[in-house]
Order: sequence, then structure tokens, then C-alpha cells
Amino acid sequence: MKNAAVQLVSLIALLALVGCAATTPTTPSATPVAQSKPDRPDWTMSEPDDEDGMKHFVGISAVYSTEQSARDNAFEKATERSVQFLGNFAKGKATRMAKNYGLKADTINETIGGRSFQEQVYGDMSRQLKAREWHYEIKSDGYLYFVLTQVPITVLDESIKNTFADAEKDARKKAKDAKTAAAKEQALNEAEFYNEMKNSGYMD
Repeated sequence: MKNAAVQLVSLIALLALVGCAATTPTTPSATPVAQSKPDRPDWTMSEPDDEDGMKHFVGISAVYSTEQSARDNAFEKATERSVQFLGNFAKGKATRMAKNYGLKADTINETIGGRSFQEQVYGDMSRQLKAREWHYEIKSDGYLYFVLTQVPITVLDESIKNTFADAEKDARKKAKDAKTAAAKEQALNEAEFYNEMKNSGYMD
């Protein structure tokens, strides 16, 4: 009888220990577990060609401790990439056309590289750029995100036209306020140049 009582007490104690272990929550790892040899989609290495009236831009984040921060940064990088693309396109086109109006490329590039131009293009892109695909990798110190974005080519066209329309207005105002005939002629030449850039846009 005594042995049976001892066995019963031992069994109860054992069950109590098992119960405590079962209800004790496990603490998740504070750092992500790194992936080995992640399989990246082709678009992470090279932006796809234009397709169905869409232009594509890829954004790659820095490594962040949270997924949301990495995603936000990847999309921000894609937006910056689109602004850079439009700026380079506009500068290249402007440089080719400026000589037809007796203008120096430096003068035109100063306008295209200016804060007003960049802000307007950035605003257009940030509103219209959409994420199409995501890819992420888990590093030892956080998350790395890639995003493939797309934007209608018509948006690029409108953005270019709007920015050069504003530049044309500024040039015509400068011509109106000019103190000398030479300054007025220079400003009018700039206005005509920006008008042509506005009319041709991105798709012409």
C-alpha cells in the first residue's frame, strides 16, 4: 500500500512537470534565419523590356530588420530609379535639340536637373508607379527586398510634357521681364525650345 502511494505521488509530480513544459511559450529567434542560395527571378538582375504599354523599374532595398521597412525601401528605390530614367531621357533629348535653338546644353541641363523638375517628376511617378512582383531574401542581419514596378508609358509622356510646359511658362515670363534685347531673345529661344520638347514628349 505504501509503495502504491509513493508511485501515485510520483506520477502526479511528473504530470505537473509535463503540464508546465507544455504551457510555457517558446521565445522566437530575434534574428532572421539566413536562406542558402536564394533563387532570384530574372527581373531582379535585368529590368524587363516595355510590354503592353508599360515601362518597368526595379527597386532593391538595403537590408532591414523588418520586412515592412525593406519593402518600403525597395519601392522608394524603384521610384527614384524611374525619376532618374526620365531625367536622363530628358537631358539626352534636350542636348540633341538645343543646338537648333542656339542654346547651350548646360543651360538646359540646369533646368532639367533642377529641384522643380525633379520634384514634379517624382510626384508623378510616386502616384502612378505600381508594384507588380515582389521577391525577398532573408539575410543573417535582416530582410532584403526586390520589387518589380510598372507604370503606363502614357504617364511618362504626360510627366515630360507637364514639366516642359512649366519650363516654357518660366522662360516666357523671363522674356517679358528681360532688360535687354539680347536677354529677351535668349529667353524666347528657350521658350520655343521647351514648347517643342513639350509637344514631342516621351513617345515621339
